[in-house]
Amino acid sequence: MWCWPALLPAVAIALDAAHPLAFSAALGAPAGPAGHAPGVSWLDLAAVGCLVWALVGRNRARLRDWSTPVDGRVLAGLVLAVLHAVQMRWAPEPVQWLRQIAASGLCFYALAARLRHEPRAADAIWPAFALIVLALSAFVLGQATQGFAAMERATMWVDARWASRFGLSKALLLGTILCAGRASESGARALWRATALVGAVACGLCAFAGGTGLGIASLASLDEPFYFGTSIVALLFLSALARMAWFLARDRAEEAGRWRAAAVAFPVIAAVLLFGGTTGGEGLRAIVGLVGAAVIAARAPAEARMPAVADPVERPAAA
Repeated sequence: MWCWPALLPAVAIALDAAHPLAFSAALGAPAGPAGHAPGVSWLDLAAVGCLVWALVGRNRARLRDWSTPVDGRVLAGLVLAVLHAVQMRWAPEPVQWLRQIAASGLCFYALAARLRHEPRAADAIWPAFALIVLALSAFVLGQATQGFAAMERATMWVDARWASRFGLSKALLLGTILCAGRASESGARALWRATALVGAVACGLCAFAGGTGLGIASLASLDEPFYFGTSIVALLFLSALARMAWFLARDRAEEAGRWRAAAVAFPVIAAVLLFGGTTGGEGLRAIVGLVGAAVIAARAPAEARMPAVADPVERPAAA
């Protein structure tokens, strides 16, 4: 099942990494550390596209479809991001993080609301992860042909454009986990296994060339109030989604592989946040928004059999 709006964020983060919008690049510093907050990004446009798709058409999302069990956590994270930007006097980096959170959150809500009553919601969103892995892997492998020095420079370019630190390797790691879970399902096409293999190779090359940015020293950042608060909210958000994904693996046995992978991916993201700082950037945030939307949308038909995580969502009437 193909769903073009779900592919928009995947295409957007690849374009923001390799070919940012011309007028955005003019405001930023893509060749080095970000010195200015960029203008409109591809992810911003993707979020608007997802929102329009959710609001129009015969099958548009209804008002009650926009509610999710993690609304409180999302709101808390957005408020903390705004307060951080205010405290830093609207410095470029926190403003860019705020915009990424807002755009990824908009994709999360729009996709989850429109696909909530679609039994094949996971099939609609999962191809986006394959697209992310293949696009980023092609970029990495293309740079690898020019040597590790070129790969290291490319990683710096992506980090500047994504406002991340080692964001390329982190995004590839998560995408590979999700694609590997899809490949483990019975009847999965060979393309899924090939995608997971290519992603693993590209992720390994990134780690070998420039590292992963993970270290125990990052825990010292927990002394900073905003970082500590953001970490707590993020862990609560990720733990709720991981729990829902785990129960989906039980209730949707034919899709168990992908939901087990999602249940693993969320703790991996939490570990990246703790030992790598809030430095995943645009790629990590967009992937979290996509997989979160898949979990919320797929949860609706089975939620009556699943322990509530927070606010219950009305179950569609049986046919």
